[in-house]
Amino acid sequence: MRPSKSRTVQALRRSAEEALEAAERAQAIATDEATSEQSKAEGKYDTRATEAAYLARGQAERVVALRELVAWYGRLDLTQPLDTVTLGALVALDGDSAMVLFVCPVGGDHVVLDGVTVKTVSFAAPLGRALRGLTEGDDFALKTPTGVRQLEVIHLC
Repeated sequence: MRPSKSRTVQALRRSAEEALEAAERAQAIATDEATSEQSKAEGKYDTRATEAAYLARGQAERVVALRELVAWYGRLDLTQPLDTVTLGALVALDGDSAMVLFVCPVGGDHVVLDGVTVKTVSFAAPLGRALRGLTEGDDFALKTPTGVRQLEVIHLC
């Protein structure tokens, strides 16, 4: 049994929103640390303020990326039928290993719905690149560090 696309998108959006909230908290902490009186350099080799500023900047970039991802989930048209694997596709694979994937701008997340793990993958990943443009019933080979895996797109929506 595969979870519905709308439930999958809702769960992934919630996951991204939770990650965004955590990143915003981390950014606030890092910004406070970077601007704190206690972070001021006490000597020429004291780099606490510089390190805290780098951390704050990295957290700010993560917040921006997560905001964009949450907005993308909000704009996603779930009524548009898909004939090929593209952004927004829910794809079930079978072969050397069975898996359910959701193609989105940023991979690396996952949700479990009805006992099925749905992983996100982007076109930047080797698996995402291999999937791009495939249709239901297409077979493909994926080179991995442990060898070549044979997979088939068994469901696409």
